Amino acid sequence: MTHPNKAIERRAQRHRLRRGGALLGLCLVLGACRLVGADASAPAPVSAQDVVAVTGWTRIATTEKYIVVANVLPGEHMFSQIEYAQQHPTVGELIIIGTGGPVGPNVRHVEAHIYDRKTGLPLTNVTPSIVVLDRGSGTRTVVSPTLMQDVNIGTLDIHFGNNVVVAGDTDLRLTVTIGNEEVTFDGHLA
Repeated sequence: MTHPNKAIERRAQRHRLRRGGALLGLCLVLGACRLVGADASAPAPVSAQDVVAVTGWTRIATTEKYIVVANVLPGEHMFSQIEYAQQHPTVGELIIIGTGGPVGPNVRHVEAHIYDRKTGLPLTNVTPSIVVLDRGSGTRTVVSPTLMQDVNIGTLDIHFGNNVVVAGDTDLRLTVTIGNEEVTFDGHLA
């Protein structure tokens, strides 16, 4: 016979996991809305210029141990914990470990969300290698794997990455290596 407190704890744990999954789904939907300029409270027209400004892509791949979600997005302002405490930003990334690159012309925010394949939980105790290859020119850019999270979403958005210069109208290959496991993602940036 199962002890009543253990049964209650298992139900509570299942509820927390479902709630976490629902929150993650909501975050993904809200993130997608943010990318296309949508606002849940007041829909606004989106111009062609706005679409070009937010062009990027998201890809998902798995290895034996990991699930990797890679994003190449417009540059993001990145805040140290001191800057975050002083400025209280409502948009951008909070740096947890590392340093952030500046935002400027042709700057993209390249990020890799790394999850344990068995548990589905995000990992912060790994050190990925992230490399962007311009498949046209052969230019290779190493992305410093800063650990960060979105200032609004918080720990549900924990990931590695940084701002790097990537020319527009480019075919890219993004390679993420974790230990001896590697994934590659191909995509085009307008």
